[in-house]
Amino acid sequence: GFTPKKFHELCDGKHNTITFIKIRGTEEIIGGYNPLKWESPNRGTWSKTKESFIFSFKDKNIKDAIISNVKYEEYAILYNSTVGPYFGSDIIIGAYSESVDYTNSWCRKCYYEKEIRETPDKFSMEDYEVFQIKKQ
Repeated sequence: GFTPKKFHELCDGKHNTITFIKIRGTEEIIGGYNPLKWESPNRGTWSKTKESFIFSFKDKNIKDAIISNVKYEEYAILYNSTVGPYFGSDIIIGAYSESVDYTNSWCRKCYYEKEIRETPDKFSMEDYEVFQIKKQ
């Protein structure tokens, strides 16, 4: 399924990951970079990093991209078993429990420098993918 549990099975322990999220019914892609290892504690735990950033592409034109660096480093990434990728409180992919499909997807300006969407708040996610970046 499309659940937080599946995300953590595949991504926990992986560092230097980039997440791409497709917004349903649009050409828009949002996402973020996490240099730290993903984890899944039972209670929400913030992780500090200055290297994380979030981004958006309104359409397929790369010139319209927005990149937003983390502003409040201590709230860069949140780890919790009931959420997938969670960048500050700026991009949240969550569910009511770890074993149900994602129901709560949010994007708003909070701990990163810039607003990355014209219409902040809840959005409907079509799909998302997480890639690990490895240095040669």
